[in-house]
Amino acid sequence: MPYYVVLWLVMLIGWITNYVCRIIVAPGIPDIMREFGTSYEVAGLGLMTVLLIGYFTMQLPAGLIGDRYGRKRVLVLGPILWGAATFATALSPSFQLLAASRFFKGLAMGTYFGNDRPVVAAYTPREKMGLGQGISFSGLGIGMGLGILLGGVLINSFGWRTTLMLVALPPLAASALLSRLVTEPPRSASLPKISGASIRAVFRSRDLWLLNGAAFCSIFSLWAVLWLPTVLREEGLETGWASVFSSLFGFASPIGLMFSGIVSDSLARRGFGRKSWLGAAIVLHGLFWSLFGYALSVKAPVWVLMLLILGAGFWQWGLWSPMYAIIAVMVPAPVLGTAYGLNNFIGQMGGLSPWIIGWIRDVTGSFIPAYYVVGVIAVVGGVLAWCVSPALRFGRAEGRSSE
Repeated sequence: MPYYVVLWLVMLIGWITNYVCRIIVAPGIPDIMREFGTSYEVAGLGLMTVLLIGYFTMQLPAGLIGDRYGRKRVLVLGPILWGAATFATALSPSFQLLAASRFFKGLAMGTYFGNDRPVVAAYTPREKMGLGQGISFSGLGIGMGLGILLGGVLINSFGWRTTLMLVALPPLAASALLSRLVTEPPRSASLPKISGASIRAVFRSRDLWLLNGAAFCSIFSLWAVLWLPTVLREEGLETGWASVFSSLFGFASPIGLMFSGIVSDSLARRGFGRKSWLGAAIVLHGLFWSLFGYALSVKAPVWVLMLLILGAGFWQWGLWSPMYAIIAVMVPAPVLGTAYGLNNFIGQMGGLSPWIIGWIRDVTGSFIPAYYVVGVIAVVGGVLAWCVSPALRFGRAEGRSSE
């Protein structure tokens, strides 16, 4: 097996533990709200938005540290820290301390992205960049699906605190695997001297900022998934089934990412570029969320809701393969971690959505308007992606295939 395939799989496993620990609380939100006496708005803020604030806060520092001092060290340490923070969440005696532990978990999780994407880019053949970015990134969706599914089963049986203690252990195994199998990219190839001009170019690139804006809109719409188990429980499903159906959003990731990666690579090889496919994926994701809101309003049968959740997940995960492939071939290697970090820093500001969705639920008494809002914001992201220049340049000429 080629080393780059081994690398894709190892990074995938790291992402699985990251997202299981991140989303595991979703099926238990009503139970946590009852225990601590919180509103929907406060629950969304304390359980997810503060985590994502910590997550996006760490994006630029983690990318810069990895660019300068090596990425493997950061990748190995991250899972240990987010496993410890997950255990601390389970022991929290108050909602304030629970929210604080979620914030620190977000900081730990934020070390991973800006270092694993450049490592994948360093070892993946350029003609397979979309596929490689897609397969290695599918651990997010698999972890999300497993987290929601296992969360529903385990929380039903053992309660949310014991469940969090159990899922705090796999990150330690992931750290050991990363330590054993990840090879630091040669400094001469991927970590040459970083110039101030190249760092400034990351922050001045019009096309990167368009992609950053598209990432913000996409991640804003992504985290509507946090509320899915609660929405389905309010529709009359019991916790276990609500978790099963919600997990479809995450389990759509391997198909969505690989399919989209293959298609975007093919389009790039044929000279069409990747941006058109990227924009379409974001818009379709938003359309499925809007249709989900409409289906709730007309009391559509559960099987319709299932199909809409699956479709939203397919296009949500499908957009990241072309997004990260565009950045990988657009940005010089010395500052690639910084560029990925900036993209995810801006993108993860979309983590405000769980808080905003909870607020909309408190004000209107329904989740339906929130899913319409999420759909519109996703469409805006698709338009931003379509506005990327036909020929991307970043201190060097790039052909149309870099789109």
